[in-house]
Amino acid sequence: MLYKTYLKTLTSCPFCDHKDRKIVENKNAFLTYAKAPYAPHHILVVPQRHVDSFLDLTKAEEASITMLLRKGVKMLHAMGDKNCSILVRDGMGTGKSIAHLHYHIIPNHRIGDLDINGEKRKVLTQKEISHVLKELKEAL
Repeated sequence: MLYKTYLKTLTSCPFCDHKDRKIVENKNAFLTYAKAPYAPHHILVVPQRHVDSFLDLTKAEEASITMLLRKGVKMLHAMGDKNCSILVRDGMGTGKSIAHLHYHIIPNHRIGDLDINGEKRKVLTQKEISHVLKELKEAL
């Protein structure tokens, strides 16, 4: 089944209804497998509490998630996957399809040569760097 088709079948949050999907858990988060993986062994770390943004996490949830991210990466290394990317999408305009916050641990998957428009990435000019730094500092 295609992932887009699967999403249409959902009647509730798949991470809130996850009893059969836990690999390991702690009080505030759990580690599970990706149902629509980018690569073999693609796993997820998910807060137990339904939360949309990592800005809404408590300190305890952050610590629990970090512990499971580390455990997940170590597990992948033990399985022979020596490289991985950790990805979290904050906000639904980022390609995130499930509103429940979740962190991807994707082994052996390169995320890097193309920009958000599918074009080859370019290095910023000094003028562009100055502009970006100004915008970022103003946002503080």
